[in-house]
Amino acid sequence: EVVDAGPSIAVLAFENRSGERENDYFAEGMSEEIIHLLARIPGLHVVARTSSFAFKGAREDLRAIGERLRVRHVLDGSVRKAGDRLRISVELVDTGSGFQLWSERYDRKLEDVFAIQDEIAATIAGKLELTFKETRCGDRPAPCTGNLEAYDAYLKGTAEMHRRGAATLEAIDSF
Repeated sequence: EVVDAGPSIAVLAFENRSGERENDYFAEGMSEEIIHLLARIPGLHVVARTSSFAFKGAREDLRAIGERLRVRHVLDGSVRKAGDRLRISVELVDTGSGFQLWSERYDRKLEDVFAIQDEIAATIAGKLELTFKETRCGDRPAPCTGNLEAYDAYLKGTAEMHRRGAATLEAIDSF
């Protein structure tokens, strides 16, 4: 049962399809950035990262995941990074019916990563009939930079920070 009659969504950890396990942080970072952007949409209830990422790698029916998280919608996706190219595939699913409401594949240069995140969030808001206000660099919850090396280090640091323990030292190095 959904907690609230209003729109609600869980963003699952995106799957890394790059072939190299070391790129998991990038796929998770993309998911986390989209969570931050969606959480800024008035009227949309967004499941916290720790709750939605608990299903990372799970092969459960999205209807069951939606029921367990008590949300109306689930965003699932994958990321493939190859050199300076990026392919992000996402799908928005209605957890009541199990039907796909929307899906898209983004093939872009890595330098377009911020624009892709904003575009995904805006499209989801539109599908849920909510208003998405474009974020400016100063409004972005994550560090806003045009330097992709800095952004990559930020995502690595964030991933290590969530692992805790000894990984915290690696997070500090990345930050």
